[in-house]
Amino acid sequence: MFRAIIESDSHGGNVFGLANPANVKEMYKKTAKLLFDWRESKIREIGKIDMLIHLGEVTDGPGHKSTLELYETDMEGQAIDAADMMCMWDCDDFRLCYGTRYHTGNDSRTERMVVDQIKLRHNKKADIKDTQRLDIEGVKINARHHVGASSTPHGKASQLSKTATNDLLRGVYRNYPGADIYLRAHTHEYFHVGNDLYSAYNNPALQWPLGEYGLKIDRPWYTMGFQELTIVDGAWSIQPHLFKAKLPEEAYEHVSKGD
Repeated sequence: MFRAIIESDSHGGNVFGLANPANVKEMYKKTAKLLFDWRESKIREIGKIDMLIHLGEVTDGPGHKSTLELYETDMEGQAIDAADMMCMWDCDDFRLCYGTRYHTGNDSRTERMVVDQIKLRHNKKADIKDTQRLDIEGVKINARHHVGASSTPHGKASQLSKTATNDLLRGVYRNYPGADIYLRAHTHEYFHVGNDLYSAYNNPALQWPLGEYGLKIDRPWYTMGFQELTIVDGAWSIQPHLFKAKLPEEAYEHVSKGD
């Protein structure tokens, strides 16, 4: 049996991303602890895995949207924290995908520093590519960060289908086989679609829908969590692990005439 965890969009360095609550200011500790503790409990529950696939934006970068939301502004510091978070998993093989340069810096390419920190600080195998193409027990996986977004409730299926179909057509043109599983991220939504040719999954995020980015999103879907891929004798399954939490702005304020 082969087991892999698929994470993405953890935005290390941002107070609303995946952060050790000890590293953030008091006003952010509650949300940081909720996500950190939930993930830590899942790591204990799942146990040893064969591979961690991270689909990108493992760091938040220089804070183009708001530097006030960064608990760590140094890019090497973000890389160290991100590597430490990833290596909480009992795993020896880490495969990363490049995210958008908006979040990794135009010059620093922080994600390469994350790979270096996984190797140096934790003595683990790690690499990073734009697209990770993996053949595991005959199951072909195409993992990449970017996928198109849609503001319509039903639009995500079209975006994922387009991604998979384009790769299958490109494979015919360039003479390479298409994948069985397509993994994408970027939009902080969990979604899956497929047919007899492929299955495509949009991975959930490990960042709260708060702050300068999250509060401006006007989409029905926003999902936190990760996915677990299991392969046994060439047969595969994917299980989502989703973190559900009530957000402050989703509660109605009760107002009476006497107030």
